[in-house]
Amino acid sequence: MGADSSKAYEEPACADLFEPVEAAPVGYIMTKVRGVPQNPLFDVTMFESMIDTFETRDTDVFICTYVKAGTTWAQQIVTLLCNGGEQGDKSYGEQVPWLEALAAPETLAEREAPGYTLESIDAMADPRFFKSHATFGDLPRGKAPGVKVIAIARNPKDTVVSLFHHASSKPEFGYKGDFTTFLKVFLSGNAENGSWFKHVVEWHAASKADPDHVLWLTYEAMIEDHAGSVAKIAAFLGLPDAGDVVAKTVANSTMKSMQANKKANIGMNHLRKGGVGGWRDYFTVTQSNLFDAVYAQKMAGTGLAFNFGEGLTM
Repeated sequence: MGADSSKAYEEPACADLFEPVEAAPVGYIMTKVRGVPQNPLFDVTMFESMIDTFETRDTDVFICTYVKAGTTWAQQIVTLLCNGGEQGDKSYGEQVPWLEALAAPETLAEREAPGYTLESIDAMADPRFFKSHATFGDLPRGKAPGVKVIAIARNPKDTVVSLFHHASSKPEFGYKGDFTTFLKVFLSGNAENGSWFKHVVEWHAASKADPDHVLWLTYEAMIEDHAGSVAKIAAFLGLPDAGDVVAKTVANSTMKSMQANKKANIGMNHLRKGGVGGWRDYFTVTQSNLFDAVYAQKMAGTGLAFNFGEGLTM
């Protein structure tokens, strides 16, 4: 997967719809890595060095999502597939560590890449599996052209609700504000991980340009067809087509089974609720109308549509 597999997305500003809201003035603590807001625990120099210098291999696989889009679920699915459908000795974070978390102190690194250093990752046997929230341009893909990516996207209304809870519950972000303010930060591209629109549109374009190396999935489709999605991931990884492994993987990657499994649930509200359409419990009509107007402008011409639950697709 070359770095030129996707053209940059020119995101509409939507200045006619609302005034952009920055994170810092509303008490949402962030650091920026190449212009993209990220977890404030990151060492920016180390993070940027990793983007530029991490040595990938043709056999490496990344699970790449915008935050709060089923990342942990996908990590657990891959962990199970690698172990015949069973949990085994490794947690999802040990099997599929968040690579960039190694550019942060132990409070994040041990939570997301437990037991790893860059040196130990370099010594890992093939194939290696990593989690990343990178934009298309910032994936630490090194020089290996054969890197594979499982790109997963979730409808942005459910994403922003989940991210609101994430920012409110993880101590490093310090966010104590209301949902209305947070929503405007998100629509401005100033929440953690930056613009949902840019992230999703560019990874989708990459999957169209190079389907052998980028598997595109949506969180909603994974819920609708759990077994089918697991089978797609297994096929993409080149794993044997074994129905019993898929069935075991499905059973051990339900929300209920993961919440009860200490190797699949790190706590801290990390596995909160899941599902499709929960945004309706948070959005007012005014908020929803504003969101829809912004969404229409930013998604125009992208060829993408998302399932927002209860039969609503846009």
